[in-house]
Amino acid sequence: MSADDSQACKVDRVCERWGLDDIDAKLRDRRQNSDASLRDLEAYFNQRVLEAAMRDARAEIIEGEVENTYYLLTADDVSSGSKIEVNDRLRRSGVDPEAVTSDFVSYQTIRTHLQECLGVDTSYEPNVTTSDAKNTVFKLLSRTEVITERTINRLRSAGHVAISDVDVTLSLRIACTKCGEEYTFSRLLERGRCNCASDVEK
Repeated sequence: MSADDSQACKVDRVCERWGLDDIDAKLRDRRQNSDASLRDLEAYFNQRVLEAAMRDARAEIIEGEVENTYYLLTADDVSSGSKIEVNDRLRRSGVDPEAVTSDFVSYQTIRTHLQECLGVDTSYEPNVTTSDAKNTVFKLLSRTEVITERTINRLRSAGHVAISDVDVTLSLRIACTKCGEEYTFSRLLERGRCNCASDVEK
């Protein structure tokens, strides 16, 4: 490793490793134009790293999977069994979870990168963050999946349903009552607005 490489910030090193060429522009835009918090940007960056690793492994990626996988890998309230399961699933897909998570960055690292590398102001934080919203909703979805799976297993044991082992996956869609457009929860937060509100300030 050269002296320049050793002095580069972690965000730059990770971007080079995973080919995230446009990430600086996206981080700047989300901070300056969408009021993204540092924790929002931390989650966004790490999810792009995870997505790049999954694409490199040619893993099939369905909408919302990257966000949910990231939540399972990093959330404090996820059980150790669930973390082991998601790590095993990544390995079966050809992704090295240890290599990926070692490239995850903290919000402090994001702050340093914004300030020192991009010259972006980090002195304010919005009151409500999309990161907090995602954590709340994904926590509820994960809990509901677990409860549903346990309930089905109890019904099966009681002879009320006939089915082998089950894997419960819930999806959440948001519909705009004005235009009828539908979005996944993650997609709506990523866009920041509905198509019919494209000319209206958020």
